[in-house]
Amino acid sequence: MKKILTIAALLAFVLPLTADDWSVGVHSGPFVFGDFVERKVRPSVGQPGGDTVTMTLSADTRAGLAVDVQRDFSERFGVRLEATFSRAPLSIKEEGDDALSFDAGDLDVITVTLPLVFRINPRGTFRFHIMGGPAYAMYEFQPEAGSGGISVISRKETEWGAALGGGVGWWFSDRFGVEGTITDIVTTSPFERSDFPDVPGYTIPKPHNVHTTVGLRWKF
Repeated sequence: MKKILTIAALLAFVLPLTADDWSVGVHSGPFVFGDFVERKVRPSVGQPGGDTVTMTLSADTRAGLAVDVQRDFSERFGVRLEATFSRAPLSIKEEGDDALSFDAGDLDVITVTLPLVFRINPRGTFRFHIMGGPAYAMYEFQPEAGSGGISVISRKETEWGAALGGGVGWWFSDRFGVEGTITDIVTTSPFERSDFPDVPGYTIPKPHNVHTTVGLRWKF
């Protein structure tokens, strides 16, 4: 809750009293989470013919909320401060012919990005844009006891990364429009190799979290 209030206060602070070059957006849509931990389990001694099993710790796709404030410097360039909020079940998935998935707790993620926005066509009913910039993610893991396979403990971690994406706006007037965006956010991992047993097979990738959202934009 404190993190949400802090971000809300930051968004409120950057709003000017009057400015035609500012806009706010509220969006929602599916958030797809990348892999946090990967583990390859080799066949046991005495089973030389068994296949290696790959297990990954990730989170299920769930709807998230995105709120942003954008400041335009010209018709084509602007900067956007965006905060996203999501909660999703953690899962451990086994890849292979008999793919299995196990519940492993819950994950809360708050992400703050500050991308530079470039409009490909600044005028017209449909306006396309691309954007990219730094990202800051706050992960909170709440695992279930005895989830097995890949064991994690309750933890809160903050990680830096980058966001790259684009979208299109359908403008009904000079001030209101519907906007769809897709953003790939890559951060450093909230885990380290030392968090797991000193045995081979563990890999710690950088998670790619993809946000696909649709919502309203109001220019004022």
